[in-house]
Amino acid sequence: GPVLGLFNELRHLGLKPDVFTLSSLVKGCERIEENEIVHGVCLRLGFGNGPFVVSGLIENYAKSGDLVSAEKCFRECFDVDNVVLTAMICCYFWNGEFDKGRQVFMKLRDLGFELNEFSLTGLISGLVDVKEGQLIHGVGLKMGFLCGGSLHFNNAVMSMYARCGSKLDAVKVFDEITEPDIVSWTERIGAALDRFEAFGIFNSLRRKGLGVNEYTMTNVLSAVAGEGLSCLGRQIQAVCQKEGYLKVVFVGNALISMYNKCGKMDDARCIFDDMVFQDSVSWNSLIAGYSDNGFVSLALKMFSDMRGHNVEVNCYTLASILEVASDLNSLHLAVQIHSYMIKCGFMSDDYVVSCLIATYGKCGSCNESRRVFSDVDKTSVMHLNAMLNTLVNADCHVDSLDLFRNTVDSKLEVDSKTFSIVLKACSAMTDLEQGRGIHSLALKSGFHQDCFVETAVIDLCCKCGNISDAERAFRYASVDNLAAWNAMITGYAQHGCYNEAFKLYDRMTVCRIEPDEITYLGLLTSCCHAGLLQEAQSYMNSMVECHGLIPHLEHYACMVDLLGRVGLLEDAKKTIDEMPIEPDAQIWQILLSACNIHGNFDMGRVAATKLLELQPDNESAYILLSNLCASARMWNAVRKLRREMKEKLVSKEPGSSWIQLRGSMHYFFADDLLHPEHKAIFLELSKLYEHMKDSKTNVRHGNSHENQGQGTLLVPQGQDDKPSWSMDRTLLTVPPLTRGKQNVA
Repeated sequence: GPVLGLFNELRHLGLKPDVFTLSSLVKGCERIEENEIVHGVCLRLGFGNGPFVVSGLIENYAKSGDLVSAEKCFRECFDVDNVVLTAMICCYFWNGEFDKGRQVFMKLRDLGFELNEFSLTGLISGLVDVKEGQLIHGVGLKMGFLCGGSLHFNNAVMSMYARCGSKLDAVKVFDEITEPDIVSWTERIGAALDRFEAFGIFNSLRRKGLGVNEYTMTNVLSAVAGEGLSCLGRQIQAVCQKEGYLKVVFVGNALISMYNKCGKMDDARCIFDDMVFQDSVSWNSLIAGYSDNGFVSLALKMFSDMRGHNVEVNCYTLASILEVASDLNSLHLAVQIHSYMIKCGFMSDDYVVSCLIATYGKCGSCNESRRVFSDVDKTSVMHLNAMLNTLVNADCHVDSLDLFRNTVDSKLEVDSKTFSIVLKACSAMTDLEQGRGIHSLALKSGFHQDCFVETAVIDLCCKCGNISDAERAFRYASVDNLAAWNAMITGYAQHGCYNEAFKLYDRMTVCRIEPDEITYLGLLTSCCHAGLLQEAQSYMNSMVECHGLIPHLEHYACMVDLLGRVGLLEDAKKTIDEMPIEPDAQIWQILLSACNIHGNFDMGRVAATKLLELQPDNESAYILLSNLCASARMWNAVRKLRREMKEKLVSKEPGSSWIQLRGSMHYFFADDLLHPEHKAIFLELSKLYEHMKDSKTNVRHGNSHENQGQGTLLVPQGQDDKPSWSMDRTLLTVPPLTRGKQNVA
């Protein structure tokens, strides 16, 4: 780095460095390798164990996550003062070792060292855990550093709350500052409740003539980043250009990141090319942008160019490239990256190994994920969360819960994300009782006000049909937890409580909670289930025009589904044709299902053709088209389709279901003879079948071409001893309190 270059020049001139020179040298280290080199130089010159140098070395090791080296420096320091102790506390707090941090904190107080605003500011500046931040906030309050006592500490507290997602708390701190400076206003921009408020504060600062700086620029760029808002970003870029901030590397990086989030990769590349100097963050930002926006080949090319320019590849680079492998569903690429990680010594990095575990899972190789997880020398909570998430996404819910129990028994300290993942597994199994037990454990572990746990509990109650418990959990959730609002709106949508969903959205507006794409997806789902076309169109317009959000495929799928439900098939087809993004297989399948219900053969054939172009082995396409042909009494076409299915080895996935009974989970499949009580089950189904015939319920047999309409039950002929039951999905409604799960194929 440049600081090391200056130091070498000083040595060549024969000048002897002192402790202040070396202290400045330590502060100038940008990478862990530089810190290690400087540490060695300090030791050789006899200054390596002094408090001035040690505090800086500890801070550098802390930022790189090297706790072992930081602890070694701390132990070897011959004169431990409050600065060294504060640096060590920060080291532990920044790296999540809160118990160790508290022990050093108590030692600092027991030794009689004075706690000042700078000590507390150092403690709070790197925290990402709001509970620990609140403790330090409380200490500062008792010592009189708030409400005008110390602007420096107030600004750090604001930054901590904004960083932890507690923006309302950050705003409260700001409102109590009597004379905010530019740092206060910069942090206030970061705590803005929505993008337009952030941009408004920024413009207000400029009108008042308050001197904005490069940190203000990065905060406002981060605040306004998002789809459909590149116009705001361009205005800020113009200000940066006018004020000369484009020469500052981290401002350029913030612009790249902003354009990435806006989906404007050409603009991001222009910023990158125009930068006087690109650091590893610049390269990583552009690679991540290409990956996130689907330009996987460009992401791989940038990675190759980065190595060609001898720019240091770090864990964030590899995380972005692993994401490319996930997007491509390329197990081969994942294995190559894995080999590179082993060769370059990245297998000791918790973050990148966690990404590798997740990538193998996304590429369909859960066994490889398990292998990487089991080969880790020391399991961290990051490894655990990645493995749990992989198991849940692979529908291995029981395995995920077993792993969680083993972890609890092994005394590994878990975090709120761990609890949210296992609660998600309980949601998938609709296992409310086990979910309550895990929630109770989360509360005992101190996660009673955690946004991840709050949201997961609301989702669990909704999935299990217990809306009243979901509402109770929502009432206790943090007001500014957007995910909790979304979970509750989605829960109402799933249970047909569309009026409640709309009222909750109105409350969001009153509370000034900025909605996102998931919020509107829940609202559109409510409209779809209720058949409210006009309201759905209004929400779609509000999403784009009032909040600058860009509809995704899921939003268009809701609109197509709604138009199909109300019989406006031409409008549904027009919506697909006018979409700004390419329709996927799901949208064509929705249209095909609607055509099947309303008997529109011509449009259904078009939808089926498009669907089979995207997914040639989609069994639903063949079945729906076959039913459509049968409705039109086109028996030759039906036979031809069935012949095609046999030739292409396309088979219908058997229906499945599972239900919890007296603490045990029971799984069933169509024609399943493996369940120990299958005879009793089939006997009960036969009784039900006879009862339905006696009550004149419309029953049809599997090889019949008649009665292909809605609301009928399909029973195959010639299998009276073990009938396979299949119901028309369009009219299948599970009562809200039923917690058995089914996949009726």
